[in-house]
Parts: sequence; structure tokens; C-alpha cells
Amino acid sequence: MENNFLVKQLLYRSNHRGCKETDILLGRFFNEKYHDFSQIKLQLYDKFISEDDMLIYDWILGKIEVEAQYLELVLDIRKYHNL
Repeated sequence: MENNFLVKQLLYRSNHRGCKETDILLGRFFNEKYHDFSQIKLQLYDKFISEDDMLIYDWILGKIEVEAQYLELVLDIRKYHNL
């Protein structure tokens, strides 16, 4: 049950960021891929989307170096969006 609550929170937070670009990048990715996430990956994603929108956007677009802890996740998002 706790996992369902976390997923619902993450779905909402992925789609309602305050920055339309990250809404699209994160929302579409998470809506389709969260079923494949382990509990550990869900927790990492929760931490990731707590970061600043512009930082996340720049990481995904490769404008700045990604923090090592988020590298695999960012690569998954880039692959999903063919970036």
C-alpha cells in the first residue's frame, strides 16, 4: 500500500513541476516507465525530482554534468525521449 501512495505522489509531481518542459520530460517518462521501477529506483527518482527544475532540465539535455547518483536515471530519461 505504501508503494502505491509513493507512486501516486511521484506521478503527480512528475506532471506538475511548474516548468512545462520538465512536466513533459519527466511526466511522460514516469507515466510509462514507473511499472518497471524497483523500490530503490522509486526512492532515487523521488530524490531526483526534488532537485531544482532547471538543474534537472540541464542534466537531461546534457548542458551540465549529471551528479553520479542520478546518471543512470538521466540516461534512461534521455533514451526514452531519444535525446
